Amino acid sequence: MSFWRHDVIRRVLDHEVQAEIAEQRATLAREPENPGAHFALGTLCHVQGRNDEAIALYLRAIELDPNYAAPHVSLGRIWAVKGAYDEALKHAHEAERLGDRSLMEQLERYLKVKSEKRASAVRSNGRR
Repeated sequence: MSFWRHDVIRRVLDHEVQAEIAEQRATLAREPENPGAHFALGTLCHVQGRNDEAIALYLRAIELDPNYAAPHVSLGRIWAVKGAYDEALKHAHEAERLGDRSLMEQLERYLKVKSEKRASAVRSNGRR
């Protein structure tokens, strides 16, 4: 299975991602003010682990369309993974204001679990 996953499937997916990146860059060359293309390219960069580039593209999408919730959701997820919860919550609140509660719900669940684990660890340490 690892041969298929690493040598075949990965190459096909990488090729498809590269083709989509080229398509989004071409769109931006024709339409540099297209927030959807900035968002799509940001998502592709994020998939490749190029988070700094993804963040810049998401911020540009928001600058071009302040009512675009999706880049806020994606930014919030990046910040949450980095442990920057204040920044993640800022984007979650903005996405929620724009009608998308998905990030807020995700962060609420995550922070609740994290808090419960912390409380459990404190209780366990007190019993020793």
